[in-house]
Amino acid sequence: MDVKTAQTLYNYLATTAVCLPPAPLPRLFPTTVAHAQDSRIVADGFSRARELLATRKKETQANYVLAQLAKMASSETEVALDVKTVSHIAATLKTQPEVLKLVPLDARHIRKYAAKCWGVVEAIIDVTRSDEEADRIIWCTINQPMSVVEHNILAQLLIDKMARVSTDTLFTYLNAVEASCRTQSAGGAQVHNVRLASKVFNSALDTNSSLAETMSIELSSFCLSYSQIKDATDLYRRILPANS
Repeated sequence: MDVKTAQTLYNYLATTAVCLPPAPLPRLFPTTVAHAQDSRIVADGFSRARELLATRKKETQANYVLAQLAKMASSETEVALDVKTVSHIAATLKTQPEVLKLVPLDARHIRKYAAKCWGVVEAIIDVTRSDEEADRIIWCTINQPMSVVEHNILAQLLIDKMARVSTDTLFTYLNAVEASCRTQSAGGAQVHNVRLASKVFNSALDTNSSLAETMSIELSSFCLSYSQIKDATDLYRRILPANS
């Protein structure tokens, strides 16, 4: 196989296998592989095809993720993403963390993502290497006041990522809980929010016991405000030594 024929075959294999417009082959192209060198050309052609296919697949996945996130951030779109799409975004961010550099992560965008799909926010936090940046993203998701549904999701996120959550973020969370409770009459929703917050701060104390002293005044005030709720009373007993 001469050099020109070898190059034509290589180009054909490398482009056709990834669905690119194939390089034209002569009608009477000699396809007989007679020598080891010819076999090497065929193998290299297919190898290059696989490389191009992998690259194109990664680019397609990255573009899809960016398009979905742009759609989420659009005020014109109110529909939440389905589970399959969220899983696809999470998997792509995990295998291609460099894509995160192209994703807008200012407070406005993060709140848009959180409002339409918490799963995407969790995926972003999971691939964020810096604890400081992960904490900032979590802080951006805290609304005042919160609905019960928002609080349920946020509380679980805080518990799951507690090792990356700063004291400042916990202060912001506590303020949001109190703001939420003030908008609710004594009863089911308020009791639920207090119990949930108590669970979050017990988790925080498990991770960092010094919080009992750092947040003693604020937590004591919160617990005493809702002392009729057992979870708040139990939390107060836990932080009591820090007040003495």
